[in-house]
Amino acid sequence: MNDRDHKIVKILKKNILRHGALSLADYMHICLTHPIHGYYIKNEPIGTKGDFTTSPEISQMFGELIGLWIVQVWMDHQKPEKFSLVELGPGKGTLMADILRATRMITDFHNSLELILIEISPSLKSIQKRTLKGFPAQWKTEIKALPNQPTIIIANEFFDALPINQFQRKSDKWMEVMVNLKGLSGSYSNEFCFELMNPSTASSEILINFENEVPEEGCMIEISKTMQNIVYCLSKHIHQNSGAALIIDYGKEGNVGNTLQAVHKHRYSNPLSSPGQQDLTSFVDFKAIRTYAEESGLIASHLTNQGDFLKNLGIEQRAEILSKGLSGNDLVLHQTALDRLINKNLMGDLFKVLGIRSAKSPPLIGLET
Repeated sequence: MNDRDHKIVKILKKNILRHGALSLADYMHICLTHPIHGYYIKNEPIGTKGDFTTSPEISQMFGELIGLWIVQVWMDHQKPEKFSLVELGPGKGTLMADILRATRMITDFHNSLELILIEISPSLKSIQKRTLKGFPAQWKTEIKALPNQPTIIIANEFFDALPINQFQRKSDKWMEVMVNLKGLSGSYSNEFCFELMNPSTASSEILINFENEVPEEGCMIEISKTMQNIVYCLSKHIHQNSGAALIIDYGKEGNVGNTLQAVHKHRYSNPLSSPGQQDLTSFVDFKAIRTYAEESGLIASHLTNQGDFLKNLGIEQRAEILSKGLSGNDLVLHQTALDRLINKNLMGDLFKVLGIRSAKSPPLIGLET
């Protein structure tokens, strides 16, 4: 265990000893976004050197098609002279670089856009700057800092990493899944445990919408207050300024079940081991996102799987064009990348796509048309 591991463990222990067991949301928040030792503060969590790989890293086609989707939305909004193109959690900047490259010949589009990247990690921000190769961009840490103008927001594998609270039905009432210490001694790698406890006042407020439900014994639900706040914020912004958002992530309609997972070096691991050194995620509750958006006056598309969405945008035709200049191993890699993105047994069905737009905007290409 390296020095950073020890420090995150000490921070978690200190919090538990001082304030009691941590909610899962607080545990995830500390592990992922602690300003010095958090997972997303370390260098390159994405790619072959990191712990996971995202769609933009698999094939340039993904970003190219998202770029064309953005251009169509911009055109459907009457080509505003100034608009914000925003990406939430841009990772290494690969997706945005492909978007900008694919649309570079559309001069009016490039002249109109103001690129804004929402990023909390200084190390990833540095990588993004290198990837974008000097393209003028602004970096912000909060959506509420966006300028008041038409806005198109892209969120690819962003919401899955937001902290969640977990609750389990026990003896006709909700109990909260908490992270506690097994004891005051023992090895660092086996120090924490999950415990069911009565929900705190704050957690009880999160559960208000589920008070009248009578689920079966043992049923578990997951709720992300952070996601709720972010969706309300971006929805309010789009409602006031017009625009749209494209959300791509692995998830489902609803929040029932235990979907918490940890990934370290591209392998699943124990969420309580190696705090700050592994990715912690959960399935995105797209039903909740739709509800929050519609409550804010927006229109939400039907939930579509990634494979169908990319096919609707023409990925198979694009792949055929690109394959004409390839042979041998390069062609095999190209075909493998396409299959990975759209095959229902791979990312094609696991990953879902949801579009939300201002009420007066035209239907979204690939999702509503």
